[in-house]
Amino acid sequence: MNTFPALVLSALLFGNAAQIPETRTHSRPAAEPVRVPDTPEGRRIQAFLTAIVRADAASIRAFVEANFAESARKEVPLDQRVDRIRGMAGNLGKLQLVRVLRADRGAAAFVAQAPKTGETLTITLDLEPGGALGIRGIRVEAGASGEAPDPPEKPKGSDAEVAASASEWLGERAAADEFSGVVLLARKGVPFFHRAYGFANRELSVANSLETKFNIASIGKLFTSAALHTLIRDGRLSLDDTVRKVLPDSKISGADRITVRQLVEMRSGLGDVFGDEYDATPKNRLRALPDYLALFEKKPLLFEPGAKREYSNAGYIVLGLMIEKLSGQGFHDFVREKVFAPAGMTDSGYFPLDEVTPGRATGYTRRSEPGSGPRRANLYTLPARGSSAGGGYSTAADLLKFATCLSNGTLSLADTPPGEKWRGSGGFAGGSPGVNTVLEIDSERSLVAIVLTNDDPPAATKVARTLRQWMGMGT
Repeated sequence: MNTFPALVLSALLFGNAAQIPETRTHSRPAAEPVRVPDTPEGRRIQAFLTAIVRADAASIRAFVEANFAESARKEVPLDQRVDRIRGMAGNLGKLQLVRVLRADRGAAAFVAQAPKTGETLTITLDLEPGGALGIRGIRVEAGASGEAPDPPEKPKGSDAEVAASASEWLGERAAADEFSGVVLLARKGVPFFHRAYGFANRELSVANSLETKFNIASIGKLFTSAALHTLIRDGRLSLDDTVRKVLPDSKISGADRITVRQLVEMRSGLGDVFGDEYDATPKNRLRALPDYLALFEKKPLLFEPGAKREYSNAGYIVLGLMIEKLSGQGFHDFVREKVFAPAGMTDSGYFPLDEVTPGRATGYTRRSEPGSGPRRANLYTLPARGSSAGGGYSTAADLLKFATCLSNGTLSLADTPPGEKWRGSGGFAGGSPGVNTVLEIDSERSLVAIVLTNDDPPAATKVARTLRQWMGMGT
């Protein structure tokens, strides 16, 4: 069912990691190395790869000074940028180039394999328009993309220009039935654009409004992470605790070895809950977290815990069960009390599918005939209630409150040291049939972009990419 990348973090690198099969054998010569085109865009790619392979501070500093746009160098201090890219290099290892997606027309993107995590990544260098083509930001997404990105959009001169362009462009897309949802753009926690388009319910011609509640899919993992942080902050849980320590009766493989940290970082070896068994399960039986165990509990690990990273909804189900065990509360109640209430998120929740929920959007999918068939309601693809792996509902305004609380320290994510504020930046995305949502946070520039849709991916991700560039957001 869940065939779309579910969560993308440009800093944490979550996502579906499609593995590239090994093509070398003893009977065949080694494949020719992939070559980067000798174009201005290609030279930026080559400079980045060289700096990542060397990974020392001097090389990365030289790379930034020689390749980043002047505007980007002014916005983020040099030492901070160097530290960030060094951290990226340390997490990924010596990237192995798989293919170049684009190195022309002002666009630079490629696919590489990260030996430390085992992931295949799509890496985009956001280049400034014009002759200089300096790097404005680097975006890392887990999973191999087969599409060459369009040339980058030029940032607008002001928030007012962004709002005017967004109004015209999104109005045209909505009129052509190419966008249905809500978009919110904000600076320093204050929206400067907030509009609704299309229909929350097509059968009854109910329009989306600013208060419409959308299924946010795996963006909900952020709520799970924030809930975990409260337990870690209070000394009730450690990132180094094992599954067995917290859930002594657990039957999952590797419970004695899998740690909370590995579950959070998707390095546990646990796989997915979606697939043939999920499709065959009556969805009204999937209401509480233990209901999901039958979908993965008896399966062997995909790899030894910590060996690499692979997207895992099952791992986040286990994290939710840990929250329930340690708190003595149901997961949904704990998140409402510890995350939604402090943030003032009064319109968010894990509303059961068969209960009346005012203002909830129905999702519409063309999954049976992608891109061309008639839209159908996605009700038969959804569990009866969302889980710690995702599937809750929220509004654009509530997600802005959540992002603001991350920035001001009211909330933090699981891997944030106790007593420190979350200082990340990145794009968080959720997607499944009839669901596509994006939350973009740029902490350095105090910018947030939120796109919620009740259509198939990439309805939101494509819109978010353009808006992000117009706003000058970068990583």
